[in-house]
Amino acid sequence: MSEIQPDYTEVHLEENIPLSDEEIQKFETNQRKITQIMPAILGGCTFFVMALAAFFIKDEFSKFKYYDYILFAGAGLVLFGFAYIMYLLVTGYDRRNWKKDKTKGKNKLLSIVMDSDTTEYGEYLTLAGPAKNKKIRLLVTQEDYSLYKTGTKVVVTYLKYSKTALSIREL
Repeated sequence: MSEIQPDYTEVHLEENIPLSDEEIQKFETNQRKITQIMPAILGGCTFFVMALAAFFIKDEFSKFKYYDYILFAGAGLVLFGFAYIMYLLVTGYDRRNWKKDKTKGKNKLLSIVMDSDTTEYGEYLTLAGPAKNKKIRLLVTQEDYSLYKTGTKVVVTYLKYSKTALSIREL
């Protein structure tokens, strides 16, 4: 695949544009939704795994002593705790990036789409950065991903640390 070689005199970056109150509210509402539902999801998954384990050892339950039941319940709690810690580590990274974005604001980039790719996490556009050989890879919506092809000149408003496009428009 041949990459587009942009004219870097056409690339322009404005940094640290303050976020509006409604943009801040929107992002914080989305974060709260995930935070509220995740313990229930993890609890349901843990219950399912423990029920599956109980199904496979159902013939052995008659030989269990009281401490075996306590160990079985403890294993469920350890499994839930491990999953919850992993959740906190992953979302902690996003929360720290959001705090930086909230204080620094958003960036506005006039650039050219150099590449596009899809991962299991979403669709990404790679844009020419303000310096030569610098590229900026941003998470975009599925509509934007299919709309803007390689070589398209665009204006992108994005969060610097979260690497998320807020809005894209073609020039």
